[in-house]
Amino acid sequence: MNRHNFIGVTLLISVLAINPLIATEFQNRTQTKVNNVNYISGSIAAILHKRGLEEDAAKEISDSFVNNTEEHMMQMIDNLAMVLPHEEILEHLSTAALHRKEVKLDTYDHLVNMVSQIKKVSLDKSTLAQLQLVAKLNSQLIG
Repeated sequence: MNRHNFIGVTLLISVLAINPLIATEFQNRTQTKVNNVNYISGSIAAILHKRGLEEDAAKEISDSFVNNTEEHMMQMIDNLAMVLPHEEILEHLSTAALHRKEVKLDTYDHLVNMVSQIKKVSLDKSTLAQLQLVAKLNSQLIG
């Protein structure tokens, strides 16, 4: 009987000690997702506001540009970050949003055009290969 009590108390203490750690980790994951949900539209709105647009207009333009595809765009931008820094991608997206241009981060041609415009140089073979991989990954995200 003592063994059973000892094992039971040990399990109870283990569960009580580990449970807050698991809850904290889950809370951190949830908080990260919540923070990332409005990252793109908020960043685009902030860039547009910095360029001189009113805050409400910038928010409206960025929201209509993202159009409920925030999570997909975030993943696509993360894939594209192999080639370009996030800041440069967001600057380009803010310009596209301002001019109401459609951005297709899942097509190779559009990615090549976008990176060429940002870098302002002709792209080498390794960059083109990376963009081809990014286009493939991004097209799989869409379905």
